[in-house]
Amino acid sequence: MGTDIAGGLEIRPSGPGSPWLLADLSLDALPRHYDAFGLLFGVRNYAGFAPVASGRGLPEDASSDLLGLQLTDGEHDHTWVAWAELARVDWTTQAPRVDDRIHEYELTGEGPRFVGKSARHGNAWRTVAGEDADPRGSSYPEGTAWRTHDRLWRVERLSHGDVLRVDPQLRALFDTMRNLAERHGDDNVRLVVWFDS
Repeated sequence: MGTDIAGGLEIRPSGPGSPWLLADLSLDALPRHYDAFGLLFGVRNYAGFAPVASGRGLPEDASSDLLGLQLTDGEHDHTWVAWAELARVDWTTQAPRVDDRIHEYELTGEGPRFVGKSARHGNAWRTVAGEDADPRGSSYPEGTAWRTHDRLWRVERLSHGDVLRVDPQLRALFDTMRNLAERHGDDNVRLVVWFDS
């Protein structure tokens, strides 16, 4: 079973001390993107990022409209992040460790083509690496690779920028937050989220 994100974007149009309001924006467009979940909130953090805003819980001053979005008791990892914090993220920074998942590439005439990341249950690379190979990429040095005639598996470290490069919906959300912050101030725009597994 996978993990999905829910929540909303809040603004404080009148500044500090005024109530937060739920912006008319749904997080339904955000895909199940574990690298983004890990980087921003520490959830499904296989890539080993130092999370920006994990484990904060729901804000005490959350809007009633936002609180009305919570539908089940199965939600977890409630947290929030202000645009002021996201605006300070250095997108060139690398994760402190290598990814737990082994990255798979198809070898083509134009060069390697990224296929995906092997989770703990990914076994195709073991044919080359050997049955005793550890399924966690983080148990090998960065750059360790296994190769067969048309496949390459490699242990890699992600950067913050890698997350944005592959997630246009997240970039669009950040653009919206930036635009709102220009009108209301960086500390008056925040993303409040929780997860469902």
